[in-house]
Amino acid sequence: MSTRPDLVGVVASARTMGTLSILAGTTGALPVLLGHTQGMSGAAITTSALLLFGLPFAWFAGPRRTWYRERLEAATPTPPGAVVVSRKDEYRRVTEPLTKGVIVVLVVELFVAFMTGVPIGLALSGIGAGLLSQAHWLARQERKRGVRTVCPLSPGRVAADDPHLSVYRAVPFFTDSGHAPADQPESRAH
Repeated sequence: MSTRPDLVGVVASARTMGTLSILAGTTGALPVLLGHTQGMSGAAITTSALLLFGLPFAWFAGPRRTWYRERLEAATPTPPGAVVVSRKDEYRRVTEPLTKGVIVVLVVELFVAFMTGVPIGLALSGIGAGLLSQAHWLARQERKRGVRTVCPLSPGRVAADDPHLSVYRAVPFFTDSGHAPADQPESRAH
C-alpha cells in the first residue's frame, strides 16, 4: 500500500474538470438562456454573459498557463511505490470527490439565474473552457516531451490534519515513463 496520494494524468484531470464545469455551468445558466431574464434588457444580459464567461476563460486559458508551465518544468520521475491511476479509471476517480460539490453549485446557479436573471453559471463554463484549453496545451507538451505527466489525485475536500495536505497544496507534477503521453496508445510507451 502506498503512503502517498494516488497519481492521475494531468491532461485527463484538466479535461474531466473542464468538461464537468462546462456542463454544470451551462445547465446553471439555462433559465436565462431560455428567456427567464427578470426584465433585464438583451444588452445587459449579453454584457453580463460575456463578462461572466470571458473573464474566467481568459484567466484559465492565459495567465494560468504559467502555473502549468512551472510544474511541467519542475516535473520529476514518479516516486517509487507511487500508485498511478489507470487511464480507464481516471474519469471516475477525478469526478467522484466532486459530485456533491457540483450538485450544490448547480442548485445555487439555478436559483441565482431564476431569481435574478443573471446567467451566473457561465462563469463556471468559462473556467471549464479555459481548463479544456489548458488540457489541449498540456497534451501537446506531453507529445513533445514523449512522456505522460501525472499529479496527485485530490480527494476533493482535504482535512486540515490530512498527512498529504502539503502535497495537495503544492500540486507537483511527475513524469510517468511507464505510460505513453495523452492521446497516444499505451503500446507506444517507452
